[in-house]
Amino acid sequence: MTLPSQSPRSHSPISAGARNAQGMRSLFIAVAAIGLGGAAAGWFLTHKSESPEVKTETAAITDPLNTDGAAATSASNTTTIADSNVVTNGTSTSTATPAAPLGTSTTTAVTTAQSAVTGAASAGIAGTPGTPATTPAATLGNASQRIQQANAMISSDPIRARAELTRLLDSNALSATERAQAYAGINGLGTALFFSPKIVPGDIASQSYVVKKGDSLARIASREKLGVDWRFIQRINGMASEKALRADMHLKLAHGPFDGEVVKADYRFNVYTGTGSERVMVASFPCGVGTNDSTPVGTFKVRAGSKLIDPEWCNPRTGEKFKSNDPKNPIGERWIGLQGTTPDTAKFTGYGIHGTVDPQSIGKQMSMGCVRLGDAEVQVVYELIGESSTIVIR
Repeated sequence: MTLPSQSPRSHSPISAGARNAQGMRSLFIAVAAIGLGGAAAGWFLTHKSESPEVKTETAAITDPLNTDGAAATSASNTTTIADSNVVTNGTSTSTATPAAPLGTSTTTAVTTAQSAVTGAASAGIAGTPGTPATTPAATLGNASQRIQQANAMISSDPIRARAELTRLLDSNALSATERAQAYAGINGLGTALFFSPKIVPGDIASQSYVVKKGDSLARIASREKLGVDWRFIQRINGMASEKALRADMHLKLAHGPFDGEVVKADYRFNVYTGTGSERVMVASFPCGVGTNDSTPVGTFKVRAGSKLIDPEWCNPRTGEKFKSNDPKNPIGERWIGLQGTTPDTAKFTGYGIHGTVDPQSIGKQMSMGCVRLGDAEVQVVYELIGESSTIVIR
């Protein structure tokens, strides 16, 4: 497959629109009282046919605010993909078009958090890296009741609500209906916690930052070791353009690294941050996987140099080639190459995460083995998942 030639395209942000659940507040108060009285306590890609892993070269993307004008230039490179297709990319330098501000309509609209039961993701909040995670409030009842209790906390204690919903989803003890409700709760939290400029004390996923003279979004992302693409800073701060950056401006920064999890049975691509007891899910997106269960399972990382914007692609089965900017390109506008990290997954050498021009394929087994996301969702995942990220497919 030919994946790689990259020309930047404009980003469309995820539509935010989740509403916080409040109907169970009285129930939560009762439960909290009881608790205080007695409780202490991951599309892969390289199926030979999907979006083959092609060249790992990424065209340099320059932050327009880079005052010294130095644009990274990617060296030409040739990589052999799983089914022996070879793709060669030339050296290229380009300036990326800034992501659209939050609230801008997208070509493929992302559903609001409340409709996330069937699929979309919205945003989240953040505090300061290293801030201890808040222990979830004591909860009583079965899984369904615990989900309702967590959703009732969204407006009053979003950090605790997110932690509880994460624990419930990680428990693997929920029914399909309950998991859909929990995913919807996570995405409802996203609007206030992750994709907005608001910073909530205690949120390990974000930090505040005061812009210095000579800063650019790319420099900030690199210097602060955020583990995210600079365009995500623009997205969550609602900046219409990176040129709006000014000295002494207060920004919210999303602090990674962020990891991915593909749950094939749920057709979900989940994004996490933190480790151990601080690990929390910040967003959940609907995805599509491989035909006949062909998406491999296991642990992967992002292959160095494999993140591409508007890649070229060659269908390994038919030989049909699609150039960048081709609206019919099956893999859409983003490609993230995957590389196995264990002996069992190292053999999967051409899988990846990419977009699609067929939104009806999301939530189904229709790819050649890769993980596919909708147009708006893959742009956000591209900004969050980097070379320091781990992706687990199960």
